This record gives sequence, structure tokens and C-alpha cells, in this order.
Amino acid sequence: MSYNHRILFQAVSQCLHRSPCSSLGDLSRELGISRRTIQKSINTQTGKPFRDLREEILISTVRSLFISRPTLEIKELSFDVGYKSARSFARAIKRACGISPEELRSSVADSVLSPKIEGFPSRVAP
Repeated sequence: MSYNHRILFQAVSQCLHRSPCSSLGDLSRELGISRRTIQKSINTQTGKPFRDLREEILISTVRSLFISRPTLEIKELSFDVGYKSARSFARAIKRACGISPEELRSSVADSVLSPKIEGFPSRVAP
């Protein structure tokens, strides 16, 4: 059976945006399509493997949540994005971007609170 890789990629992307912790097996069962077909569609559309796409969507989702809900506890956030434990969420974040969720929160807060505008210093002296 032949699939339209663009349409399949869109379906996979929507599923991952809903639940960034979904595995390839989860998506295969949900969409009723083989794991290999999903992998091929992702690679055809992005040139990246499934894991890279999932990690990009996870980090993007987490950054958005840190911006919209900066006081949300890491444990709560991990449940919000579909992880069953804060520990597995922390490992996934560390694997995806090389820093802990707390460090990612600080990084996002720094980028939001102190945007650098070209030609202006980032801090104004009193």
C-alpha cells in the first residue's frame, strides 16, 4: 500500500504535538500504520529520524509551557506533556537538549526577560 508521506507526516506531527512523549509504537497503533512507514514518512519530509522530530516537538512544547505558565512545577509539567514520571521526563529533556528541565526553565526565563535588541545594551545602568 502506498501512502502520501506529506499527509502521514502531518498526522504524526499532530499526534506528537498532543503527546510529545509518544513512542513510535504508540503512533503506529494509533494511526494503524507500520512503524517503518511512519519512519519513512518522517525521514522523507524532514530528513531526520523519528527520535529527532519527537525531541524537537518536546522541547518546543516545554518551552511554550515555561513561557505561558512559568510557576508550573516540573512534575506537573511532565504530566501535562504525557510522561508518567518526572524522572523519565527529566531524562528525555536532558537527552534532547543537554540540560535539566530546571536549567531549561532558567534559559527560557532569561531569554524572555532580557531580550537583546541590536544597538541597545541588555542592561541599563541606574
